[in-house]
Amino acid sequence: MHWGQELHEEHNFYQISDELYRSEQPSDELTPLLKQYAINVVINLRSRDKDTDILSNEYLKLKHVPIHTWAMNHEDLLNVMQLIQQARQNNEKILLHCYHGSDRTGASVAMYRIIFQNWRIEDAVREMKHGGYGFHSIWRNIEKLFTPENVKWIREQLANPSTETSVK
Repeated sequence: MHWGQELHEEHNFYQISDELYRSEQPSDELTPLLKQYAINVVINLRSRDKDTDILSNEYLKLKHVPIHTWAMNHEDLLNVMQLIQQARQNNEKILLHCYHGSDRTGASVAMYRIIFQNWRIEDAVREMKHGGYGFHSIWRNIEKLFTPENVKWIREQLANPSTETSVK
């Protein structure tokens, strides 16, 4: 179990696994790195979508899952996991980002670790909070998303999208 490997400090750009990367809002300076690491899917977790202006490129698939940090819920994390699952099935490399690449991105990466890499909840949350990505402890609501019930619900939804389960 290894935490993310820093690739570019200025952009909070890390490699999480062979298929997943994380960063802050991409800029023109980050674009060459996306190509260098053969990233083909960019998932934007911000409510604003600046990716179409900055990353308009024929080789990048731009996905947008607008998440408000203060209201983040298990359905938001499911939406991100569904996009990651789809990219994995297509053998694509993914960049997850929000504004700072810290909180929404951190929660999404933590759930990725749990769902796709079978990390324990406490290990994924520890990396999210203490991995050097800049997690802001003010967002106590985010940590509360990491319950066995939410993980089970997300796993069920990914395995069978028609399953109806109520999780708070």
